[in-house]
Amino acid sequence: MRPVGEALGDECQANDVQILLGPGVNMKRSPLGGRNFEYFAEDPQLSGRVAAALIDGVQSRGVGTSLKHFAVNNQEHERMLSDSIVDERTLREVYLRAFEIAIREASPWTVMCAYNQLNGTPVSHYARCSTRSCARSGFPGTRGLRLGRGERTGEERAGRPQPRDAGFDGAHRRRDRRGGARRTAQRKRAWMNSSPRRWR
Repeated sequence: MRPVGEALGDECQANDVQILLGPGVNMKRSPLGGRNFEYFAEDPQLSGRVAAALIDGVQSRGVGTSLKHFAVNNQEHERMLSDSIVDERTLREVYLRAFEIAIREASPWTVMCAYNQLNGTPVSHYARCSTRSCARSGFPGTRGLRLGRGERTGEERAGRPQPRDAGFDGAHRRRDRRGGARRTAQRKRAWMNSSPRRWR
């Protein structure tokens, strides 16, 4: 799978794409899943290792990847409204395992958040899931796992202060955006300087 990633990285460089929105490592839990064509398998170990090889290949060409859709993205129909009810053990052993393997083995530059809710909480606000999974995996990439999901939880709407995972509030997002852009530029420059083939 790494050669496929290298070819994708070359294509991204040729088309001035800095981050490839993939790979997707959610589990194929139903044949009706609208994003099954993007995912690798029903097995989290297999999905995680295939994704890690693909990420390695893409990022070896100086292009970032966005591991997705974090997490438990089981359906495409009304995906903004769906709520996945999953117990802690199943979440850890089935749904988050592929993310942990890919992050630990390949260090993707970014992780894309899913739109669905998880146990009644929007995944972008599911701090326990994002903090523990990424911290345990040693995620070094851009902080702030949200992509376009901006609603507030019931506790926030009621005005009660909520603990925040770094990257979910405005100040952290602004800092991380600037820092992430700098880190991306530094990585790209380092790769270009070390490569015999100069991409411009």
